[in-house]
Amino acid sequence: MNALERLGLEVVAFNLLGSRMMASLLLVLLDGNGRQVGFQTLADARQWRRRENDVPTVAGLRTRICVLRGALRDLGLPDVIKTCGHETVLCPATGYSLPEPGRSAVMARLIAEAG
Repeated sequence: MNALERLGLEVVAFNLLGSRMMASLLLVLLDGNGRQVGFQTLADARQWRRRENDVPTVAGLRTRICVLRGALRDLGLPDVIKTCGHETVLCPATGYSLPEPGRSAVMARLIAEAG
């Protein structure tokens, strides 16, 4: 997807989800094309919005993903974001993914809203 298409999808995602943070996380997961997206990539999603030394924690990113999952569930897209690796209190997940058919469902919803 080119930069203009990506920007359009991000604007639509913002309008649907009501949050720049959730829209940018969703676009990072879409850019992953169904593959695992690690915590650092997710943390860098909107670095320009944070102070220079403000680095999100793993717990903070987990919370953001949880909020994004809830917002997608409210849009009729439940269980589309998958946790990669096992996740416990002592051992956090290694990342998240948006595999098929969930990725296609999210893209279709964004494109439908843009039209």
